[in-house]
Amino acid sequence: MYLRHSKVRKDGKTHTYWRLVRSVRRNGKVIQETVAQLGELDAKGRAKAKALAREITGRGDQRELFEPSDLDDAPVAVRLKRLRVERGRAFGDVWLGWTLWRALRLDVLCDEVLGKGREAVSYSQMASVLVIARLCEPSSELHIAEDWYRRTALEDLLGLPESKVNAAPFYRALDRLVPHKERSSSTW
Repeated sequence: MYLRHSKVRKDGKTHTYWRLVRSVRRNGKVIQETVAQLGELDAKGRAKAKALAREITGRGDQRELFEPSDLDDAPVAVRLKRLRVERGRAFGDVWLGWTLWRALRLDVLCDEVLGKGREAVSYSQMASVLVIARLCEPSSELHIAEDWYRRTALEDLLGLPESKVNAAPFYRALDRLVPHKERSSSTW
């Protein structure tokens, strides 16, 4: 989902209306479906929307979503026969998993519980990969390390290179998590 704005001229004034949109495939075509009409956003509304966008995506300032662009919306000619997809990776499901992981503050919890060690990849990061993999495509740690991780966009989201992901750190992270399994959620 993403924000989209449209400009409408009424009574000699230009009004900018915002809406939340998602892309869906229907009958073999991708269409944009409006999820919510947000209307005109004043400075306070834009600030709230920016804060929400940063919280949900975990990214810095997304100014380009809220400020008018100098770019022309003119169509661009593309030669489809010369286009090719390189290293296509799954994004939506892992992005949602990562967003939920941070929204539930499981990253903070794992940092506290598992601590920092001398390992090249933190146990907290390994735990996040394991949980997101379980959410998206339940399988063994070996399958996650050898196949699943490289087919997803987690490398970009986590900043964790594929070369550092193998089954051994997953097993070590699980070993560190097991003693905390009995802890009740109310104490966290």
